[in-house]
Amino acid sequence: MRNLSFYFILSFLFGLNQTHLLAQASQKVEILSAKNFEYIKLQDKNVSKLIGNVKLKQQDTYMDCDSALIYEAENLVEAFSNVRIKYRDSVTITGNYLIYDGATKKALISKSVTLEDKNMLLSTEQLDYDLNNQYGYYANGATITTKENKLTSKLGYFYARKNEFFFKEQVVLTNADYTMTSDTLMYNTKTKTAYFFGSTKIIGEKESIFCENGWYNTAKDQSQFSNNAVLISERKVLMADSLYYDRKLQLGKAYRNIHIYDSIQKIHLFGQYGYSNEKIGVTQVSHKSKAIKLMDEGDSLFLYADTIFMTQKYKKQKETLRLFHKVKIFKSDLQAVCDSLVYVRDDSTIWMFRQPIMWSGLNQITSDTISFFLNAGKLDSFNLMANALIISKVKGAHFDQIRGRNMKGQLDSGRIEFVRVLGNAQSIHYEKEDSINFIGVNEIDCSYMNFIFEKGQIKKAVFETAPTATMHPPDAIKPEDFRLKGFKWHEYKRPQRLNFQY
Repeated sequence: MRNLSFYFILSFLFGLNQTHLLAQASQKVEILSAKNFEYIKLQDKNVSKLIGNVKLKQQDTYMDCDSALIYEAENLVEAFSNVRIKYRDSVTITGNYLIYDGATKKALISKSVTLEDKNMLLSTEQLDYDLNNQYGYYANGATITTKENKLTSKLGYFYARKNEFFFKEQVVLTNADYTMTSDTLMYNTKTKTAYFFGSTKIIGEKESIFCENGWYNTAKDQSQFSNNAVLISERKVLMADSLYYDRKLQLGKAYRNIHIYDSIQKIHLFGQYGYSNEKIGVTQVSHKSKAIKLMDEGDSLFLYADTIFMTQKYKKQKETLRLFHKVKIFKSDLQAVCDSLVYVRDDSTIWMFRQPIMWSGLNQITSDTISFFLNAGKLDSFNLMANALIISKVKGAHFDQIRGRNMKGQLDSGRIEFVRVLGNAQSIHYEKEDSINFIGVNEIDCSYMNFIFEKGQIKKAVFETAPTATMHPPDAIKPEDFRLKGFKWHEYKRPQRLNFQY
């Protein structure tokens, strides 16, 4: 009764019927050998009972087992203990219980099952396998081992001819260099490429990757990720809509909605296209690129440019941040614009080139080149090189002005505290009677000047050589007559916090 019940189970699974089975007479399972043979009837079914070193054959398929029942009319085999199926020279299956349908060449094998071909070894507790189409399925968990990888999952489908595997639920792919977990995975054992769908993470010794869609070539160590893609290395976090990564070359590319964080330089980078070469320590972000430099005092320095480059220490290369074209800078106590900017972390220096303008409180600062220095993470001092000019609005069209060949200045909490003018110094200063009325305008020329500021305004001037000074009375003051060379008021260019929302 037990054996016959398996026949009805199998009939249900494979859709057997008498007419179909009889049509397959030319493909009957052959008995090659057995120690004991007995011909019996079970509920009017003709059954061959084989015991001891049983060997069977159907065309290119060979089967071994300790014992077997063969339902002749149905062309059905039920095999027990030390079951082994050999299909041509391509697939070998082992287990301890087998139901084999000779008409369809479908096998249901269970109990310590293994399937082996030239590329991999599969281990599970129960396996459905179609030898005609070389298609298999398991639903109770399996482990697949190749030369380079080990994979486990709860559900799995595989097509041996195509070298393709589909895995579902609790998927884990382990390699000598990383571990990948995913909800759904397709893997090709020939190309060594894994395609994953749903929540996926790849954890390596030096980097980790998270995403919801993508592929990974385990032989070439090349991959592409999308949908909430995140790559975490020893010092950087990279996020984007889509990521490409070559692990051997340590080369990464990112596309759309990029966010990179460097934990050493404490810089966030944003953009629409990104490139990173970890071997030589170079990162590039372009297309609406932005950056946030976290300062030690808890403030942040916001930067905007067409393209941003960040370099790490590599051979003689210094750690730098380079911004090119349409550069804008915003900090709560300082703002600036220029065409290009370089921040050198080693000496805490920021250089601004090509028509730089800097604002500090009430003061607008311009020069051919501007550099300023950080001390303990705070803006500490600045240098103005060639055609240096500081302008401060007094009222309406009236402006205090300081001009010279070069200047050096000190900052305190982002405000100008002290300025030294080096060569060809000139100043225009409005002397006030009160907050509304002027006493006059003092025009001074001198080789070298020093200015002390208080709350962003000139409090005291010191001249190192004898100055030439002229005081103009109030009734002679016409604002347009008191403009030093190079005067331009650029307040409309001054960056605002609103420009740097993310």
